[in-house]
Amino acid sequence: MAATQRHSAQRHRAKERAREGMPHDALWRRLSRFAALSEQEHSIIRQACAAPGLVAAGAELFCEGEPMRKPGVLVSGWGCRHRLLADGRRQIFDFLLPGDLFGDAMPDDPHATASGLTLTPAAIAGTGCLIEMVREPRRFPGLATAWSAARARQEQYLLGHVVRLGRQTAHERVAHLLAELGHRLAEIGFPLGGFQPMPLTQEALADALGLSAVHVNRTLQLLRRERLIETRAAALRIVAPEALFALAEFRPPTPVAAPH
Repeated sequence: MAATQRHSAQRHRAKERAREGMPHDALWRRLSRFAALSEQEHSIIRQACAAPGLVAAGAELFCEGEPMRKPGVLVSGWGCRHRLLADGRRQIFDFLLPGDLFGDAMPDDPHATASGLTLTPAAIAGTGCLIEMVREPRRFPGLATAWSAARARQEQYLLGHVVRLGRQTAHERVAHLLAELGHRLAEIGFPLGGFQPMPLTQEALADALGLSAVHVNRTLQLLRRERLIETRAAALRIVAPEALFALAEFRPPTPVAAPH
């Protein structure tokens, strides 16, 4: 078992290293799902992600109440948006995956409504130049459409999170979050049904789902016994995607525009 886990982790690290040669890949995959992007727009995305900066796990991306001065994209690694209470309890609103944008403030209020940080070592690229181009839809129609759709998609997932917390059982909550993450990872090249990266700790899952880490652990064990998921090292496989989606009542968001 230990050897199998090591081999699985090594395969995932190898895949990540392969992606380092194309640091724009996750963002390109994410945006191109929403609109047809021209060669020029592809080149712009590639240049924006060409020299990402490396940060450690726990690095602050933005802070609640402060101006959003550094919009960016996670080229690799995972992060989250969260809020800390006075006694140290934490609510995670959503997880940031490779290709996800952050720090793009609303025009009428440039202040962050939550805090963001990395949960793993990550590579980050600035997107200030992309935002300037998004504001010129006549010159960059595909990029402008895709950018707007990506922001709308984030809101769709946030609404799903409200339902998850407010109306679902622990069993359904964990299943729903795993279904959402699996779907999002599939969109950037990690197919459903295969092992996908899953570096989240049970404590992070608990902070997202409003459960204790012990409850999350028991629920993951239940999903394994039901043969809905399989875990290895920092990876997870949704064994029966349709069954898991049905249990969670997870409905993948519909793209707002065809990619071609």
